[in-house]
Amino acid sequence: MLFSKLKCLFVCGTLISLSAFAGCGDPGIGTVPVKGKVLVDGNPLEGVVVVFNPSEGSSGRAASGRTDAQGIYALTTVVNGDGALPGDYKISVSKYENEDDGLPKEVDPNSESSLDDIYGKLDTRKEVKSKNFIAEKYSNHFGSGLTATVSDSGENNFDFNVEGSKKK
Repeated sequence: MLFSKLKCLFVCGTLISLSAFAGCGDPGIGTVPVKGKVLVDGNPLEGVVVVFNPSEGSSGRAASGRTDAQGIYALTTVVNGDGALPGDYKISVSKYENEDDGLPKEVDPNSESSLDDIYGKLDTRKEVKSKNFIAEKYSNHFGSGLTATVSDSGENNFDFNVEGSKKK
């Protein structure tokens, strides 16, 4: 008899605990899906970073995404692909790549000689130069002229056609 009362108390306690925690999951922060396409001089370019920065006076968080080979991006605020918070944004668009540093592009981490090729040629005193494939004005959201208003209803597709860098 005592065993069945203890068993009943255990089961009831477990059910009460589970019901108390049932609503305690992360409800999210209210992001909505945002996607679009970036064209550079009319052509898609892979690896372009798109950053949505909240406009002045707008509460929110920055969201970013990277284009695929077709120039398509999806924004992330917290969790990959979750989108952006509704609100007004100023956008920056950039694609930087380091210039050739003379290091081997293919390295076998299991080969000591392959690693020696890297470490033997690595000069940490040398300044790494990078090239932006997008016109410089787009890399700063204050001067890019690109804006968007993310809505909590309807589709949020924002396409941008930007100029490529004239520096080759």
